[in-house]
Amino acid sequence: MAATNGSPGGARDWRRRESLPSALVQVGVVAVLLAGAVTYVVHRSSVRQQVQAHMKTARTLAQRDNPADLRKALAELEALFQVDSDARDAQALAADVNLRLWLEHRQSDAEAGTREHLARAEALDSRSGERYGTRAMILLAEGKPAEAEKYLEELKTQGAKSPKLALAEAQALLARGRLLDARQAFARASEAAWREPRYPVAHGEALLDEGLYPQAAEALKKGTAANPDHLRARLSLALARLYQGLGRDEATRLLSDVQGREAELTPALKARARVVQAALALTEGKTDEALKDAEEALAASPEEHHALFIRARALALKKDPGARAAFQEAVTKRRTATLLYLDGARALQQAGDGEGALALLDAYETVFRDVQVPAPEGKTVGAMERDDRYWLTRGQVLQALARADDAMAAYDRALAVKGVERARAQYAKAALLMARQDYDAAQPLLVEVAPENGMGALPEAYEALGDLLFAKGEFSTGCQHYFFGLTRARQLGESLETLKGKASSVEKRLAAAGQPAMAKAWKNEADALLQ
Repeated sequence: MAATNGSPGGARDWRRRESLPSALVQVGVVAVLLAGAVTYVVHRSSVRQQVQAHMKTARTLAQRDNPADLRKALAELEALFQVDSDARDAQALAADVNLRLWLEHRQSDAEAGTREHLARAEALDSRSGERYGTRAMILLAEGKPAEAEKYLEELKTQGAKSPKLALAEAQALLARGRLLDARQAFARASEAAWREPRYPVAHGEALLDEGLYPQAAEALKKGTAANPDHLRARLSLALARLYQGLGRDEATRLLSDVQGREAELTPALKARARVVQAALALTEGKTDEALKDAEEALAASPEEHHALFIRARALALKKDPGARAAFQEAVTKRRTATLLYLDGARALQQAGDGEGALALLDAYETVFRDVQVPAPEGKTVGAMERDDRYWLTRGQVLQALARADDAMAAYDRALAVKGVERARAQYAKAALLMARQDYDAAQPLLVEVAPENGMGALPEAYEALGDLLFAKGEFSTGCQHYFFGLTRARQLGESLETLKGKASSVEKRLAAAGQPAMAKAWKNEADALLQ
């Protein structure tokens, strides 16, 4: 009989029986591995949560966009990098924040941080708008607008889209003199990121550089709506209003507030505050104070082109021979800022330097003559062909130089545009015709811009039509148009002293023309209006 497996001397069980110690060891190993995995998962989850928390806080601070907020955002990002230095979008955001401190606030020490964090973001292959927008802005800072445009165009073909790319595109277009296209890009950026003041402020400042003060003020108000304490928005808005001859009291209060926050101000903000101070002094006729404030602005930031502009204007008001060179320095600093050329030319012409004014306008043509703008039927034309503001200004300068035929040709080119300056161009041409005593040719131009219903926008056109009708002996109708002119001028804020002087002049002319009854009636009506 065969022996059983368990009997002594019999065959052993082929399966090795597990001892209790061995089993416990294996259970322990599994427990350790499981604990390690759990610890790793928990750690990664904690890291992720910390990264997300720091990133959210940094973005919120960066969106507020004041220098103090930007520095706090960088501190949050530094704390994030202590947890995870490979957070690629955080590296890109750090590059963007440093870029703003470097280029917008003129803190040169932020350039190294911009380049360092951008290189890291690119190595980690961040796909955020901050990465691409920062690269484009660096190209612009290096004086390579064509390369920046090409870079952004390639990103567009790949489907890239963000407010930061639109902002970079706008700045690239601006650098190339394509002002209309730049305006549209700024608007796209502002609409896409309406909660952030950075974008409408950039848009508003570009409009300010074009001398489009009401539009600039509207854009800058959107910046203050996004952040009521945004220092650059508030200062630039004050400057836009002062350029319009408005907002003196508001500017004074703002400057008092800003002076109490000196520690928060970067070089760019210090310069802009001094520019507002200079513009305020200029509106009050204090040219020496304006010059002093402009110089202090330039000491804070030599890149502040509005300081150069106000300095040049102050010199022109003083009829200083250095005004021409000062305007030329300003346009060299910001070559596509139309404000510097057009307002500069008018200032030089009024100072008696007509040749300097023409030289400034010639420089303007050199910058913009090769720029193309859209035309009907999908075509393009040269920007100068559509620039009625330029031709109107050139006509005024030429007229002051007694070059009447050249001035007339310039006015005709302004009228051919059929743009926003059409009414002013019509008035200017009519005034030139009146100087030639060609009343029949001047009258239809003036009637169109100074209608009998009193709804015309130009008080000077009503005054000119009054002059024309008086010259023809039509005193009653002439008085009516003078009255419309006084009414409109008062609505536009012209001083009562000036308006009373004009009213008195009309009264004297009526008396000299043998119209005493009408002179008395005119005085009564004018006095009632100008109380």
